[in-house]
Amino acid sequence: MTFRCGLRFQRGFFAPGWGRKFLEFRRIILLAVPMGLMAGAGVAGLEMLCNWVLWGHLGALPVALRLAFPISGLFISGYILHVLRVRSVGLLNEVVVHYHAPPTELSLKKDALKLTACVATVGLGASAGLGGPSQWLGARIGLYLSKYTARVRYLRGLSPQHSLLIGAAAGVSAIFRAPLAGTLLALETPFSKDVDATALLPASVAAIFAHVVHGLLVDSQPLLPFPRSAPWDLRAVASSLVLGVAAGLLSRRFQRILMWIRAETEHIAWWSRALAGGVATSATAFVAWKFFGDTWTLQAGAPLAHALFNARFLGLAAFALLALKLASVWATFGTSGVAGLLVITLTVGSLLGAALQPMLPHLTPATACGIAVCAYLAANYNAPLTAIALSAEWGGTELLSLAWVAVVIAAWIGEGLANTPAKVGRRHRRVIQHH
Repeated sequence: MTFRCGLRFQRGFFAPGWGRKFLEFRRIILLAVPMGLMAGAGVAGLEMLCNWVLWGHLGALPVALRLAFPISGLFISGYILHVLRVRSVGLLNEVVVHYHAPPTELSLKKDALKLTACVATVGLGASAGLGGPSQWLGARIGLYLSKYTARVRYLRGLSPQHSLLIGAAAGVSAIFRAPLAGTLLALETPFSKDVDATALLPASVAAIFAHVVHGLLVDSQPLLPFPRSAPWDLRAVASSLVLGVAAGLLSRRFQRILMWIRAETEHIAWWSRALAGGVATSATAFVAWKFFGDTWTLQAGAPLAHALFNARFLGLAAFALLALKLASVWATFGTSGVAGLLVITLTVGSLLGAALQPMLPHLTPATACGIAVCAYLAANYNAPLTAIALSAEWGGTELLSLAWVAVVIAAWIGEGLANTPAKVGRRHRRVIQHH
């Protein structure tokens, strides 16, 4: 038997399956690797533009000037939404929608406008992050690359769903600095109770290359300083269960309030809605500056999360900052913000862990924050595998055991609600027969 795939595989020398493996390997090299390289460079460019060029300078201005920019950013993004004639743009939710219903046409103009709205929201300081936009950008790169290479004979056979997942894995791996967690998140993103493991190998390759490229252009250090050691006894397990329950309950409340705000502001003119969101966002930053020394609620909150891991704010102070941060996020995304909640989720989880740590003295502040981050991520995105992998990549095997306990209970409590409402339950309908 002869396989026409560039090489001739003869019966008795190679098994027939090696012909298919060679074709798959060729597609991985010629598609997954470029997707990873392009997504890593694209996410790095987006991060440098928003965090270095824009907010890196604007965030150093006097507070009175700094507080004006979130209002401007949400007004710009609101105007772009008005031009696109949509109420809001959920970039990560769009990835889910296009997985289940691949787009027949791609519009560079609309995609450029969405990316501009994202840069205005994040780069000018509104309470938003680049996690969702990075996954969306990677998925978009995958779809465009697949479209323009569809006529190349050697590159045929890759479905739009696989192209989207491969690019999405590369994008989120770059922004997370965590290729394993990024790959798993992309595979979990379309479903609330399942994964699409058919794209695991090419997605893993793209994620690794994106991680390397992003590390060369920006950095490869974990976003948060997870501890490398953690206690393991009954008190530590009980503390993890408490954090898991709190994370699951907070996730459900967060989603319901966000949906309520969007419904209540639906009838308001776009410019009034955008200005109201900007003023409310800046107001939370002013309160944080007045009582806690800095505008902690602006942008995604990475500096705040690092301060929490270092035990700068614990107990009631962390509770107050948690309330301010949640109000800021609701003001941004309930009105006209266009960006992502993925990195915001890490900050909120850190705040939750720091707020509860004085009641859980058997855990250090860093350990409590790390466990709460993983639990809240699992609940907020219906992504328990991602949260478990993240605890291992950023922390280690000792933290993994405790995080796993919290993740399981948080994912169960938060099940059914997610930042991506277009998720479906499973890939295939399962029928259980009783005998």
